[in-house]
Amino acid sequence: MASSSHVPDAITANTEGATHEDPATDTASSSEPSLQIDSDERDSAYGDNQSSYTMSATSSVFNFRYENGRRYHAYAEGKYPVPNDEVEADRLDLQHHAFRLTLDGRLYRAPIPEDVQCVLDVGCGTGIWSIEFADEHPSAHVLGTDLSPIQPAQVPPNCEFLIDDCEQDWIFHNQFDYIHTRAMVAAVKDWDRFFVQAYANLKSGCYLECQEIAFPIKCMDPGVTAENSVLIRWSDYFLEAAAKMGLDGTGPRHFAPKLRDAGFVNVNMKTYKWPVGKWAKGAKFKLLGRFVYEDLMDWLPSSSLGLFTRVLKWTREEVEVFLAECRTEAKRKDRHYYAEVLDWYALKPEGSSHPGPSHEPTQDEELLESDEEERGAHATEPNSSTAQALPIPTATDVTQASVEQLAAVALKDDDAPSVEQSLPLNTDVNAGETVSKTANDQA
Repeated sequence: MASSSHVPDAITANTEGATHEDPATDTASSSEPSLQIDSDERDSAYGDNQSSYTMSATSSVFNFRYENGRRYHAYAEGKYPVPNDEVEADRLDLQHHAFRLTLDGRLYRAPIPEDVQCVLDVGCGTGIWSIEFADEHPSAHVLGTDLSPIQPAQVPPNCEFLIDDCEQDWIFHNQFDYIHTRAMVAAVKDWDRFFVQAYANLKSGCYLECQEIAFPIKCMDPGVTAENSVLIRWSDYFLEAAAKMGLDGTGPRHFAPKLRDAGFVNVNMKTYKWPVGKWAKGAKFKLLGRFVYEDLMDWLPSSSLGLFTRVLKWTREEVEVFLAECRTEAKRKDRHYYAEVLDWYALKPEGSSHPGPSHEPTQDEELLESDEEERGAHATEPNSSTAQALPIPTATDVTQASVEQLAAVALKDDDAPSVEQSLPLNTDVNAGETVSKTANDQA
């Protein structure tokens, strides 16, 4: 997750006055990304036959806002309360590996064909999902959209990016064969409208998939509440501040009726559990817990500095002190915190332009168990000087090493060999242990 992959100044945009309606504009290079900036924030537009309409743009999209020591997007300023700086970009790339590990190395669950053609990735962030999907599916042309121009300069020839606001009208000139979105709980205020627009821009017989982290944070231990857990209080404060901005942190738990109302059928949802730390049973969960712990450590300031100071009117110093307490709480070995990740996919029925019949979604849930042996051995506070000191596995490690190999690295002592020295390459992530226990979901 080298930060050098995020190079805004390497991104090019046409500033020669091309208009929203002008079809005679430059198309994507066969070897360079084509990143356009939608200067008309009222709608989205994307061209025909894999060639795009280049929007007129100014350098204002790169005039980022700086606040509390963090950098925020300039396009549609203030809509997304999370930074777009290098720290956040690296966190997003780390989180991407957690999502891949969750799906046993896959990028998606929807039953799409291998030779899928036209793909839209809404809220692409650093572009890592779009790029890896394009690599794995040479037949596809992948368009990633986001508010921030933080995608890398070197991408596959079948991948490009558009600076765009998904909360405005979507005006794409072609429909898509697959629409994907991930971790947009802090970005989308009106999911009903989002699903209606996704339905309209999706071909019949094709799928929408949403991979979302749902609030609040949860704990397996009875009696752990906001009164005695600062981490639970942080989660509650986040929900409060987000709600005042029009964001529903619990929204991903309630997608089923919204998807049905938009017209989708065959709604399918699976709930995954993300342990915070290495307390859960199984090789896969121990490694995932390490990813999630590191993700949370960076997400705490990314999610809180903007929201808590702007909305809750805290001072930066108050936020920093509070987050220090949250980090201490997250390190406790006697408490078993986890997040829920909900993966939804739904089908636009063949030959239908109106809502399909109502039905209950297919649901299942991954089980999460505490490793009592690990719990008994480490029931006290960790040594803060050595905790989590081992380097996090890289993208190559996650996609090419087995779950058991990665978990062994995650559990090694801090003076163990580095990850790169410990892992053989060219192995299959699917060869590792997978967890597929399910239960009826109550969300």
